[in-house]
This record gives sequence, structure tokens and C-alpha cells, in this order.
Amino acid sequence: MELKSTKILEEKGISYRLIKLSKKGVSFEDVIKYAEDEVNPDEICKTIIVKDKKGNKYAFFLKGDKKVDFSKAKGIIGSKISIVSYEDLVKETGTEPGAVCPFLLKMPLFVDKGVFGLQKINFGSGDHLYGLEIDSKDLKKIINFKEVDVSQ
Repeated sequence: MELKSTKILEEKGISYRLIKLSKKGVSFEDVIKYAEDEVNPDEICKTIIVKDKKGNKYAFFLKGDKKVDFSKAKGIIGSKISIVSYEDLVKETGTEPGAVCPFLLKMPLFVDKGVFGLQKINFGSGDHLYGLEIDSKDLKKIINFKEVDVSQ
């Protein structure tokens, strides 16, 4: 299957594993349940899209079992933030919750430092029926981001 995300990885020479899901994956639990090949739950990551009061959008990438600490996020962004609505998410990312690929986004990306404690990371590919797995160190070769402490 040719996805925009896998095409980018191939163009940049990044090794990856495409993880096929038997059903639409939306949550951390769905990925574990529907992955056709074995997936390490500790390596699953998610992308959370937020907005500030002016409507500016930002993305936080963190381990799937963690939550965004909104007081830390406020310090990072410089103002109070909230999670975007379903409609805003679809408009901004071109996909639904659970399929967001962090390196397909057109907004500032903040990666939680906990992600780099993992050797491999799994995340959305832009398609609900596929996930991607790469070495965490390769994220720096794909996209610009700021490493932060944002999870609780």
C-alpha cells in the first residue's frame, strides 16, 4: 500500500514497518487489539492537536499511555490551550482521530522527551488501517520539532 507517509519515509531512506490493522484503529487499545502483527504496547505513540485562544494549532507527540499535562503545555505554548474539536482535527489534518501522522502536519510539533526513551515508536500513518513503526532516533531525520516535557 502506498501512503503519503510511507512515500516520505522511502524518499528520506528511513527504515519502517507498516502495521496492518484488521479494523479501524482509533485508540491506543484499538491498535493493540487489531494489529495483525505483534505490537509492543510500550512503543505506541499518539499525536494530540491543540489550539490556543487565537486559534493557532499545535501538535504534541507522546507515548500512547500518557496524557498531555495542560499546565506544562501552557508553559510551552505561552497561553492556555484546549484540544481541537473533531471538525477542526479533520480540517487541519485531513484525517480522523487515531490516524494522525505527526510528520504530515503543517503546524508546530512538540515531542515529549519520553518518546526518546524508546528504541522503536509506533504511530498513525494517515490511514486508520495502518500504523507505522520507526526507530525513535529517525524522527529527527523526518521533521523539525521541539523536544519538551509535556506528559503527566
